[in-house]
Amino acid sequence: MRQSRKKIAPKRGDIFLIVGCLLAALVCCGLWLGLRKDGGTVIVEQEGRETARYALNEDRTVKIEGRAGYNLLVIRGGEAWLSEADCPNLLCVKTGKIRYAGQSIVCLPHRLAVRIVGGASALDAVTGP
Repeated sequence: MRQSRKKIAPKRGDIFLIVGCLLAALVCCGLWLGLRKDGGTVIVEQEGRETARYALNEDRTVKIEGRAGYNLLVIRGGEAWLSEADCPNLLCVKTGKIRYAGQSIVCLPHRLAVRIVGGASALDAVTGP
């Protein structure tokens, strides 16, 4: 016996649903990319306390030393990243470069956080002042 296979054609409603979902995804991506703001300040926190603030537009390299070890913070070209660390897993180094307000790099073994805040105002839109 031979089985016949029917071709199932998409219905008109299916096509509208697919196109609508694609358009909604494009609009969301466009809004997300368009609303990101370049950061203005790099804040370094160790063990929950702010220890330093640096302008993101001034190139510099800073060695951050703590009780558990060190991290090397590089700020260049409007971006910040940790280029070296002596922690065991180096996840903070693998995080890469950050440049937008709200982004952060965390080194848990050293209890270190490097985060970017906006240039004009350091207010967080979610939690307020």
